[in-house]
Amino acid sequence: MKYFFTLTSFILTFSCIAQESKWGSTDADSIRCYENYNNFGSLYNGKSYVAAFKPWLFVYNTCPQAKEVIYKIGPKIVDARIKATKDSSKRNELILLLLKVHDDYNRYFPGKEASVLAKKAYDFYRFYPDKYYEAYNMFNIALNLDPGAVQTAYLNKYFNTVIKLYKVDSLDTEGLLNGYSMVGESAEAQTNKWNRRITLLTEKDTLGTISSKEKRILSTDKKRLNQVNKLFSNIEKKIAPLLTCDRLSLIYNEDNLISHADDASWLRRAEKMLSKERLDSLGLTDCTDNPIYFQIAESLYDLDPSPQSARSMGVLSIKNEKWEEAIKYFSIAIEGEVDPIKKSRDHMRIAVINQKIGDLPSAKKHIVNASRLNESSGEIYLVWASIYAQAAGTCGNNVFEKNAVYWAAVNKLIKAKQVDPEISSRANKAIVNYRNGFPDKSISFQFGYKEGDSYRIPCWINETVRVAF
Repeated sequence: MKYFFTLTSFILTFSCIAQESKWGSTDADSIRCYENYNNFGSLYNGKSYVAAFKPWLFVYNTCPQAKEVIYKIGPKIVDARIKATKDSSKRNELILLLLKVHDDYNRYFPGKEASVLAKKAYDFYRFYPDKYYEAYNMFNIALNLDPGAVQTAYLNKYFNTVIKLYKVDSLDTEGLLNGYSMVGESAEAQTNKWNRRITLLTEKDTLGTISSKEKRILSTDKKRLNQVNKLFSNIEKKIAPLLTCDRLSLIYNEDNLISHADDASWLRRAEKMLSKERLDSLGLTDCTDNPIYFQIAESLYDLDPSPQSARSMGVLSIKNEKWEEAIKYFSIAIEGEVDPIKKSRDHMRIAVINQKIGDLPSAKKHIVNASRLNESSGEIYLVWASIYAQAAGTCGNNVFEKNAVYWAAVNKLIKAKQVDPEISSRANKAIVNYRNGFPDKSISFQFGYKEGDSYRIPCWINETVRVAF
């Protein structure tokens, strides 16, 4: 990031500068502060960070309240000086200076306490990796102040401290999961903001009304979302062995629910952990079979009627086979949700419910919406294929037309493998099964169709397929 420094004439500004104590306690200090301020600014913008250290340090020591930019770019300047210093004693002095810069930022320019403290914790842990307990405490204070202000890179470092404390028995399993939840809540606070902006700017991009600045913002927000996804992928590799339903049941049980009955934060974290989807040999599963989940879902919806709690009530309704009620709750979740991936899953849930009760046109409508919101999900296309296959015998006027739906189903399975190779095995098994339902070659010929011809499937499917045997 480039910062702009004002190069105003000393003759015109000296009297004003001298009157402001923030530029130094004497006239001489004011002049030297202003000179050094412009000097380190020019060097910084020229990426000469080590050379910028001396004039920056003068300004920092002599007129620390002059400008906020002293603390915005100061850490990068000091960090460059640390890297260029070989003497261990001087290097340690510079590290202490770096940490003090963060403290002084909050002292002289308050208002960004959480983000500044998170940056301090990050720097502290970089240079003192063995003092992870101190870093953990700093991160925790920052996250409690404002979870949405802690950058993704800092969240990764924070969770490293959580893992280390867990390994030395300073944190129990619940403490580990709470750390995991704090990372999730912080990331969600930020991704919600990015997702809202991405939705707005994507629409403008589609309409051709987006500006060049907005295009840059859209690209940056998408990159940030990708970074968060990578962060959680790395974190989940570390915590996956502890996310088993058996382990979670030791924490989220009747006794703990009683003691946290009015604690929306605890209920929210418990709901997320129990409803978290994980992939096994049978597909996506969760821990909502835990009896306590139903009580958590109801208590959370009463205390905090949010998209997430509505989603929980939808899951609860499915367990009780209250299909219309489940559709209602998932629709409420969709209406209030800003995360397209979560909205996509809710649409898929409604599609599956509609499929179960035999409303296949509605099932298709929701699975199409799910695919638009999450184009990289193979699971969506597996469901889509099963919806088409279920229509066999009902979509058409003769045996050829009624079985042509299997061609459309196989097309969706092929698409599933393309977007998500990891589900290829499941898709291939379904393809073998659905091929058995293809219209017979001789029957197809009787109705005027041969290998390679195009055929438009009627009714609500309304898709063109290629005749194949």
